[in-house]
Order: sequence, then C-alpha cells, then structure tokens
Amino acid sequence: MPIGFLAENGQVVLTAMVLVLSGGGVLYAVQFCSLRRGNDNAPVDSLRESVAGQNRIALVLPEGASIDSLAAAVGLQALCKDWGIAGRITAEGEVTGKDSKAFCNIFDIDLTTIDERGERLQDCDAALAIGGGGAVPRLSNNPPVVGVIRHRPTAEENILTVTRTDDGATSTVVTGLVRDSGLIPDQRVVTALLYGIRAGTREFRRANGKNDYGTAGFLHAFADLGRIEDLRSPGVSGDTFDVLGEAIANRQRRASFAVTNVGIVPSVSALEEAADSLLRLEGVSTAAVFGIHEETIVVSCRAEDVRSSAMDILDGAFDASATTGGNTDAATARVPLGIFAQVDGKHANTLDSLIDASTRKALFTAFETP
Repeated sequence: MPIGFLAENGQVVLTAMVLVLSGGGVLYAVQFCSLRRGNDNAPVDSLRESVAGQNRIALVLPEGASIDSLAAAVGLQALCKDWGIAGRITAEGEVTGKDSKAFCNIFDIDLTTIDERGERLQDCDAALAIGGGGAVPRLSNNPPVVGVIRHRPTAEENILTVTRTDDGATSTVVTGLVRDSGLIPDQRVVTALLYGIRAGTREFRRANGKNDYGTAGFLHAFADLGRIEDLRSPGVSGDTFDVLGEAIANRQRRASFAVTNVGIVPSVSALEEAADSLLRLEGVSTAAVFGIHEETIVVSCRAEDVRSSAMDILDGAFDASATTGGNTDAATARVPLGIFAQVDGKHANTLDSLIDASTRKALFTAFETP
C-alpha cells in the first residue's frame, strides 16, 4: 500500500482495521448510536436527573406483568447500571402467564413481588413505574415513585412521565431512552427489548407506532434469535389444553367481543392463555375468559383493538368487591365467592349457572357501554 495513500487516509484505514479486529463490535456500537432520534434527548436527561444520587431504584411492574413490561424493565435496569445505580425489578403481583414466566427464566430475571404498601422495598431509595395502563402505584411513598415509563398516556401530575404515543410498546420507548443515552447494550438486553416489542405489538398485529418496525428491525440484527425461538414455541400442559378446549366450546360473541366460561381452573395462567387464544378467532379483537380458582371467580381480559381497554371493561363489569389489575391490553379481575364457596354439591349446578349468567351479562354490558 503506497505511503502517500496511508498519509492521506490514515483515519479511514485505522477505523477499518479496528472494525475487523473487533469482530464487528465497534460497528454495532456505531450503528446503535447512529439510530438516535435527532437531538431531542430531554426525556432521558430528565429521567437521569430524577434518579440521580440514588443508590437503588425499584423498577415496578403491574400485576400479571406482560413480556413487554418485563423487557422494558431489563432495558431500564441496564440504563440504571450505566448510571451507577442498582435497578431492582419488582411487580405488584405474581407473574402468572406462562409466556411471561418463560421470559423470566430465559433472561434470568430476579423478580420481587410486592404489595401496595411497598413492603420488601425498604432498601430502595426511589421507584419507577414501568408499563401498564392503570393507576400509578403509590407504594405508600415508601419508596417514592419518581417516574412513569409506558407507551400509554397517563394523567399523572408532579411525576416525570415518559410516554410516547407514537410508540406501540413500552420496550420501544425504553429502546429510545437507551440509545439516546449513548449506552451500548449487550446482546441479552437487545434480545429482551426486541422480543418485548414483538410481544407488545402482538407481532405487529396491533395498531403500531411509527417507531416499532424500525426499532425492531435494527435490534434484530444484533439479537440472539435462538432465545427468541425458544420463547415462541413453549409447550402446552395437558391442563392448559383442556382449558383451551372449554374456552372455545363455551364462547359467546357480540360484535368483536368474545366471552367464555371454563369452570374450575388449575391456574390463572391457563385463563390468560385461553384469552390470548380467543383473539386468534376471526373477527375477535377483545376477549374475556372466566373461571373459578381457589374459591374466587377470576376473569382474564385481553384487548387487541385500540378502541377497547381491558382495564375499563373489568372496572365497569365488577364493583368494589373485585380486585382488578393490569393495563389497557391485558387485565385480570378477582371476585371472591364468599359464603357461596360453602355451597354443597347438591346446589353446585345452580350456583354455576348463576355465576355464568351474571358474569357474562356484566362483561357484555361493560363492553357495550361507551
């Protein structure tokens, strides 16, 4: 190579040699940083200011955390670590969905379950609420919630909110924060965020934001596709298979809303999988599946249509005696049977008929009420 060429193009040649020797790692870093969305870094700067000076942050997910919110928490945990802050992933209730459990196992997520008083978070200095679409957890101000990160609008005041209505998944929002911060995430984080986007948009079947396709397409080049394939094809237990059969056989539909009763169920996750399955039926964009689990009527609702809200349907269907949780896309309600749990076998069929008729009516009424 001529000496004159090296003198004139030394920087270019040096860069090329570094890329070759690094196995593409530097190229990945350059490409990731180049995906920043212009000069509007205000959200990530505000987020960093909100958590500055803290030692440990609680990353709080809603009850029945979705894959999208779990993936977003993985991304934010990496961002906090880059800022010298320990991020602890927590949830307001157990992770019950089989897919969400598999996600936690494959990505080795250490998740702590808390209650509304924030117990078990005494070692955290502040909290960030991630994902969901309902009320922001208060945790009795122990620790204080200093920020909300989700892709749905929120009416919270005096709390930093990072919500991008042109993003269709919270994982898309978090990917934007990560790349705007200048952090180059490792393959585990990239893979989690990619699958979070795909899950949050239901493989892009939902009405998506303008950033979802582009962000997922970029992450795809650097993700561990083997992990994603493991998540896409989990096995189905015999109990769950039976529940799916009951859900399809007993379904009732009005417009785009399908409701079904599956009777006594071995686990809440089976209800959730049945609700997801109903969404695959032609013309169905919102579904609710209910059954009895541990002397409680449990209702799992899914909304794929952006005009419907799973939380609003359940809040409208049941009174204050019910416990509801979740978000706009996926929510769960629990109604204790109370004294009716003591009904003997002779009257069990009558009770089942009353539960079936009243629950279906409440759900359809809530769906049809503007």
